[in-house]
Amino acid sequence: MAGEERGPFHDDDFRVDLTRPPAPAPGELDYASTFTAPTEWVPYVYTDSELTAQAGRRGLSIASLVFGLVGLLIALFGVWGAALSTAAVVLAVMARMTERRAGTVWAYGLVTGLAGLVLAVGWVLIVTQVLTIVPD
Repeated sequence: MAGEERGPFHDDDFRVDLTRPPAPAPGELDYASTFTAPTEWVPYVYTDSELTAQAGRRGLSIASLVFGLVGLLIALFGVWGAALSTAAVVLAVMARMTERRAGTVWAYGLVTGLAGLVLAVGWVLIVTQVLTIVPD
């Protein structure tokens, strides 16, 4: 349009190049790959002091397993194993939050504690429901 006045923004006056170069520079990640993997995965390497500290952090899990086994053994013969089984369940839940590397130990403590509680509840039901029935 010849002779027409232009506005304040002209295509010829102001150009921004928003394109990237087609090939990455040496040692640079491809631009398209940064959408899916912005960083490389690097495994964490534990120091010797961290390994010894983590190896010693299994006390709650072991206590949970011991209390669960003893509570289950006592619950086989009566309701008295309920206290130890309850302690095993509480210790297993605490160990789950603090001791990540001792997963199977606290899991067995939780299972044996729950089994002891089930047996103790069974004894309570037997004593209160079955043995209290008096024939006429």
